[in-house]
Amino acid sequence: MEQRLTGKPHSVVVLVAMEAYLEGLPTYAGGLGLLTGDILLSAADIGYPMACVTLLHDRGYVQHEVREGKVLDHDEPYDPLDHHEKLGLKLKLNLRSGPIYLNVWRHWVRGFESEVPVYMLDSNTPENPKNVRELTSRVYIEDGDEERLVKELILGLGALELVEKLGLHVKKFHLNESHAGFLALELLKRFKSLREVRSRVVFTTHTPLPHGHEQFDYKLVERHYEVPAEVRAASPGVLRMTKVLEFLSGYYNCVSYKFSRVHRILFPGSAPDYVTNGVHHLRWVHDGVAKLYDKWLNGWRNDPSRLAYAASIPIREVEEVKALCKAELVDYVNSRAALNKTFDPSFFTISLRRRITGYKRVTLVLRDQELLEALGKKYNFQLIFSGTVHPKDSDGRKELEAIMEAISTLAHVRVAFSGRRGAKLEKLLAAGSDLWLHTPRPPLEACGTSWMRAALNLTPTLASRDGGVLEGILDGHNGWLFGEDATSPDEPFDERSDLKDFYAKLRTILDLYSTDRGRYTLIAMYAAAKIGSYFNTHRVVREYISRAYET
Repeated sequence: MEQRLTGKPHSVVVLVAMEAYLEGLPTYAGGLGLLTGDILLSAADIGYPMACVTLLHDRGYVQHEVREGKVLDHDEPYDPLDHHEKLGLKLKLNLRSGPIYLNVWRHWVRGFESEVPVYMLDSNTPENPKNVRELTSRVYIEDGDEERLVKELILGLGALELVEKLGLHVKKFHLNESHAGFLALELLKRFKSLREVRSRVVFTTHTPLPHGHEQFDYKLVERHYEVPAEVRAASPGVLRMTKVLEFLSGYYNCVSYKFSRVHRILFPGSAPDYVTNGVHHLRWVHDGVAKLYDKWLNGWRNDPSRLAYAASIPIREVEEVKALCKAELVDYVNSRAALNKTFDPSFFTISLRRRITGYKRVTLVLRDQELLEALGKKYNFQLIFSGTVHPKDSDGRKELEAIMEAISTLAHVRVAFSGRRGAKLEKLLAAGSDLWLHTPRPPLEACGTSWMRAALNLTPTLASRDGGVLEGILDGHNGWLFGEDATSPDEPFDERSDLKDFYAKLRTILDLYSTDRGRYTLIAMYAAAKIGSYFNTHRVVREYISRAYET
């Protein structure tokens, strides 16, 4: 153990996350999974030695179908044999409640310089009871706290058992969100040294919300796993996973500057660093936009910093490419989405694509429908909503119901909804839109990345003052900001004032587009230049290397 877990010249960083986006597969739920997949691809591009451990998720997350005005939920099953290699080894986790056996699959993420292995743990094996076999099949969909706990034990303990079986030399374990925390607890039990554990563990927290900071009753945990005394002392009463991981990590961070400030309020005494998220610059660019960059930005595919020159591309060529992308998007919406009227490629197109849940406020634009209809009479614009709702998220379901109601009631604004998922749709929405909406309720957004994908595709964003947009968007220059910059969830928040400012900014944007198209296009180009050149995962990986991995 000592020898295998000691950093060596050819050792790897092992990224451990509950979800990871793999090209074309539904093995993720939202932003954390997309970020994980993009980091792995950037590591492969720049040749940095990394591996990932996650769960198989062969039934995916959820996607929606609209039939006769009703939204139906579906699994997203895929056959692992078509995409992964099943390894000839089986892991055994010796829990207090009984052993759990795991199959292991491997998937390769291939980049410009190297390839990164992704190992997926699979509990669907005959040695396990039926309830355990299904645990690794769906992302974040469990029946109660105990199932969630056991799934997290599988991820954390399984990752550690796997690297032991494979004989990997691990430089650092990078634990993403508290889901993987039992790996750090097990290291403490094995090494019996806090210093040794901290030298090996990097911890990133990705949300200020409770679902990322799980806590478990010790009685429940002790049914399955013996908790070290030092951990009980660090988190008395209840096992608070984030608090424990801050205690056990040599480096821990938040995913934007704003979030690092919010985290300090939520967890008094904590002092996290921050590494602001990014997206893989090549993975999320529509083919039409990529060809434009190929023509004018030599070397951008290998070096995303070259996107800083995007504002030098001739405006006319940008507008031509955007018109082609919009026509493609309108064709898709008219043939595949639920909508109230046929979409028109000459209309100003506003899109929002996110995991749909209450705090993200995806329906903020629909709050004042009388005003929205008045704007619709004056300006020709259309709204596209896209995203998915966790089956047990009642607030998210209400947001989805509001979208469907708008489709049935709005007369002067065209509205569409797509509950499908996948990179092809993400890129098409980002490239075919004129404006992106990013409207979470401050201060509940850790970072957000959809606005980054939009910027890569020459689409500016109208955003609330939360998460990473405060580092990337300069109001009126490369996008727009609205509302107040709240930093504590307990502070009073004036939703009415926030909404008023949102509509005022939206009116300003619609006016600008209708009266000065060239200026509007220039703002879109500045978005690509500023955001695309910096908010990418090549930069993210290099920051982790210098701050966390090589220390």
